[in-house]
Amino acid sequence: MRRKLPPLNALKAFETAARVGSFAKAAQELLVTQTAVSHQVKILEQFLDCTLFQRLPNGLVLTPEAKTILPLVSQGFDLFEEAVWLLPKGKVAETDILVISALPSFTQEWLLPRLVQFRAAHPEIDVLVQTDYRMVDLAADTVDIAIRFGRGDFGEDLDVALLANETVTPVCSPSLLQTEATKPLERHDLAKFTLLHSSVRMVHEPWISWAPWLEEIKVKQKANAQGPKYSDPLLILRAASAGGGMALGRSMLIQDHLASGRLVKPFPDWEKPILSSYYVVSSKKKTKLDKVRIFREWVLEVARSEEHDRNFDRSFGRAFA
Repeated sequence: MRRKLPPLNALKAFETAARVGSFAKAAQELLVTQTAVSHQVKILEQFLDCTLFQRLPNGLVLTPEAKTILPLVSQGFDLFEEAVWLLPKGKVAETDILVISALPSFTQEWLLPRLVQFRAAHPEIDVLVQTDYRMVDLAADTVDIAIRFGRGDFGEDLDVALLANETVTPVCSPSLLQTEATKPLERHDLAKFTLLHSSVRMVHEPWISWAPWLEEIKVKQKANAQGPKYSDPLLILRAASAGGGMALGRSMLIQDHLASGRLVKPFPDWEKPILSSYYVVSSKKKTKLDKVRIFREWVLEVARSEEHDRNFDRSFGRAFA
C-alpha cells in the first residue's frame, strides 16, 4: 500500500510558489487568491512538520527542507502531465485555446491579419492573444507560446526558433512626397522633412533612432532633436500614415503598410540591418502539445514564405532598374 500523501492542492501550491518566488504570483498562475495559496502551503507544512518558506518583505526564500523536496515534487507534476498526454487524442479533454503572447505592435501590424489564415486552416484551435511589452514567464502554465523581439538569448530551458530578421528604413505617406518633393529624392533630402521619433531609447540598436542616419548624410546632430516623439511604434506608424512626417519603419511592422500603399519608402535602397530579430519561443514542455506545434510550424512557414517573396521582389526590381 502507498504511504499517505499530502493533498495534491497543497503540493501544487508549494511547487508553484517555490518556482515563481511569491504567493501573489503563484495565486495569479493558479487562478486563486493569495490567501488560498498561503493556506495550502500551511497545510503542507503541518503535514510535513517543517517550515518550507521564509516569508521576507521582498519575496520567499526556500528553507533547506523545501530545497530537498522541490526537485522531486516538480518532477512529479511533470510526470503527471506526460502520463495524461500518453492517451490517444480524443480520450482526454485538451483545452482548445492556444494562448499566444506578443508585443502589441507586432500583434497589430503582422500577426492579427494572418491569424485569419490560421483559423481557416485549423478551425479546431481557438486562439487567445495576450499583448504586453513585458517578457512573460513561459515556465508558467498561462501562456503556450510567445513571439519575442531580441537576440535569441532567452534561456536554455526554452525552445527558440528564428521567425524573421529585421531591417529598418525611412517610410512616409505618399501624400507627404506629393506635397514636399517635386523630383526624385536624394538621401540628403531627408533633412527637409519632419522626423517622427521614438521616446524609447534602444541603445543597442542605433539605427532605430535618427541620429546615425543624419550623421551619414552629414547633417548636424541638433537636427535630430526636432520633431514629434511617441512612446509606441504603433503611434509612430499611424502618424506617418497620416502624413505627419518621416518615420523609421521596421520591416515586419511596415510590410502590410507598404503592400497597401499607406506607406512608401522614399529611399528604396537605403535600409539598415538591426541586431534584434523576432523569435518564436515556448517552454520545452509546451512545445510537445499539438496546438503549440501546429501554430509554431504554421507561423514559421508564413514568415519564411513572405521573406522569400520580398527577396524575389527586390531581385526583380534590381534586374529592371
